[in-house]
Amino acid sequence: MNRSKNTNLSLSLREMAASGIPLDLSVVELGVALEQAGGVNDNIIFDLPDGRAGCLIWLRIINQASKPIPCRGVRLRPPWTNWEFEWLSDPRDVGGDPFNYHFPGKGAPEMPRDQVLNHVLFGRGILKHGYPMEGCLLGIGSPKPSNLVPGGSLEFTLTIVGQDHNEYAETVTLWVDPIWKRQQKSRKITRQGLFENERQQNFRVPILANSAHRANSRRS
Repeated sequence: MNRSKNTNLSLSLREMAASGIPLDLSVVELGVALEQAGGVNDNIIFDLPDGRAGCLIWLRIINQASKPIPCRGVRLRPPWTNWEFEWLSDPRDVGGDPFNYHFPGKGAPEMPRDQVLNHVLFGRGILKHGYPMEGCLLGIGSPKPSNLVPGGSLEFTLTIVGQDHNEYAETVTLWVDPIWKRQQKSRKITRQGLFENERQQNFRVPILANSAHRANSRRS
C-alpha cells in the first residue's frame, strides 16, 4: 500500500479507533490532507482571451505528518488527455504589478498575491506540521475541449509531491465558467485574505505565509 496516497484512509482509521473499534494504528502514518474550499466561483476553469484555459482552485492544506514536508511540486490532471499546463509565476519574479497575479491577455482576471498559494508551495516550500493554510492555486492550460457544457462541473486530480517523491492526491471539482467568455471588462476576483480568520482568532500563521504578510505590509 502506498502510504502517500492514503491520507483519507488514515483519517478514517483514526476515526474508527476513536469510536471504539479495535485497530492497530502503529502502521498508520498520516500525510498531507487536501480539501477543496470555497464555492462555485472559487473553483473554475474558464476561457482566456488568447483561447487557452485559466484555472482557479481554492484549497485548504494541512500537514498531518509528524514532521515538516518540503514541497517538490504540484500537478493538476484533467479528465482528458494531451493537455499542457503550467502554474502562474510569482508576480515578483516576472515584473510589473508585484501585488497581484495576472492571467495573460487584455481584460483577463487577476488575484491579490496574498490570497495565492503558488509562490508559497512552489520553490520547495515547507509544509509545517499542524499549520493549516488556505488559498488559491492559479494556472493556465491549453484550450479546453469545445464540448464542455457551460456551468457544468469536471473532476480533476490535484497532487502535491513531496521532496521525498511521496504524492498526496485529491479529486477537485472545477466548474466551467459560463460568463467569462462573454465579459469584456476586467474581472478582479476578490476574497477574504488567506489567513484573516486565524488573525481574528489570534492563531499562529503558517511559516509559509511569511511572504504574503510581507506583501501586505508593503502595500499598507
